[in-house]
Formats: sequence, structure tokens, C-alpha cells
Amino acid sequence: MAELTSSREFEAVTAEQRVIGSRVACHRVRGKLDGSYRQLPEIDLKYTKGSILGNGLGAYNSDGVNIRITGGAQDGVGKTSFGGSFKIFKAKDRTGQFINGSVGKGAGYGAQKGLFIIQGNADARAGIRLSGADMIFGGRLTKPLVAGRRHNIGIHANIKGFAFEYMTNGRGLVLGDPGPWICAGMTGGVVYLRHDAEMGLDEKALRSRIAKGAKVGLETLSEKGIADVVELLTIYRDELTAQGQVDEVAVVDSLLADPVANFKQVVPVKQQADPAVSTE
Repeated sequence: MAELTSSREFEAVTAEQRVIGSRVACHRVRGKLDGSYRQLPEIDLKYTKGSILGNGLGAYNSDGVNIRITGGAQDGVGKTSFGGSFKIFKAKDRTGQFINGSVGKGAGYGAQKGLFIIQGNADARAGIRLSGADMIFGGRLTKPLVAGRRHNIGIHANIKGFAFEYMTNGRGLVLGDPGPWICAGMTGGVVYLRHDAEMGLDEKALRSRIAKGAKVGLETLSEKGIADVVELLTIYRDELTAQGQVDEVAVVDSLLADPVANFKQVVPVKQQADPAVSTE
């Protein structure tokens, strides 16, 4: 079927259309579980002009299937992805402002491979059980945090809670407030968090985002961490450049100028989470 083997572009897709991309990935892999599907031409699925895609976008995605949106998406983006890419950017409104670029709950759930770029915000449990993919969250704070606030943190955060819960592998990069209860049960991989004291996102605030009982450490970037942050930010900047988002490119360039000052890394300190503390 041509619609399952060719690149296509759509305009103003509505949220009523769900699990988009999954049939393409299924058709691509069926009968080629030896990995030979990776030799097939890549398929690009583009959704433009403020498209908001429904639940399960690109579920079980595979290598060679690349999904790009200017708009947003609902829950379950790329769950259990085994490759390919998801690039979700803001769209221009009637005034020329870039808006949205956000996703619903459970983005990247259990993703083993692939690249996720989410320019806007994400609902709860982004990157839960992440096990090998790369996730870039570009949503940033628009006003300083209230010092010492211990309530309603998720409401004001760029990720709404429980991000990177039970993460076992992969890389996460968050340019804004990662939200409360992050990294519960995390046993592998690394998460790079924006350190922005001027906006109140200092080391104390970042530590307060880490879930009680999480066996992780918040550290200065290692050499590997610097290389990772530069790599991921460069990918993000190049995509923003292609989108013509000059102001956002300037922000990313400023972060690239001093990764150590602008980011901290969260890594597991041992391989077993505390069973006495549950976040379910």
C-alpha cells in the first residue's frame, strides 16, 4: 500500500486521528525482523499548520520512520519506540507568534531507541521507563519561580511530574523546570537539567524536584556530560534554525557557550531503587 511506504505531508490534522504512524512502522518491519527493514528508504511523515495529533502518535515506531509536527500531540507519543524520530515544534499563529509544540502524558514511554524533540511542554510521566532513546524538552520558564514554593510545583513546571520515572538507559535534556518527583526508581541513563539561578532554577530547586527515595545524584557535568549536552543542543539548534525560529536559536547558542554553568546532570548512584518508597 502506497500510503504505508511513502513520505507524505498533511495539513491541520485533528486530535481525532490517533495512533498515526504505527501502521507505517508495522508494515515496514513485518517479515523483516532480521533488521533488513533498516535498508529500506526512510519515510517522513509531516504534519503542518497547527496539527494536533491524537493519542498514541508513532506508538512502536521503528528505524526509518520520521515524524515531524508543527503543532502538538496528545498522550503516548512514541511509546515503546524502537527507532526513528519525533520532532514536535511550535506553529505560527495568525499574529506570527510561535505557540504550542507540547505533548500529553507518557511521551516516550519505554522508548528503546530514537530521537524525541519536544519544543513545548509535556504532561506527566514524560520519559517514564526510558530505556535508550534521546529526549530533548525545549519548554522554558517564562517567569521566575517563587522561592521556597512547595505546592503546585507541577502546575507551573514545563513537565508536570514524574519525568524519567524508572529510567534504565538513554539521555534526557530539559531546558526548563523538570517538575516534581523526577527520576523515581531511575537505575540507568542520564538526565541533563537546566541550571538557571536567575529564574530560581538553582541547585536547591533542582534537588527539590527529585523524588523522595530516588537513588540518584545531582552533579556538575562530567566530560561525557559536556559532550552529550553539546551534541543534543546542537541537534536542537539546527532543527530550530530550519524552522526559522531565530530567537530560540539565540537562546540555545547562549547555552552552548557554557554548558557547565547552564546544566547539571542526574545519574543513578546505585542499581536498586528503595522499595519502601512508592510513587504509584
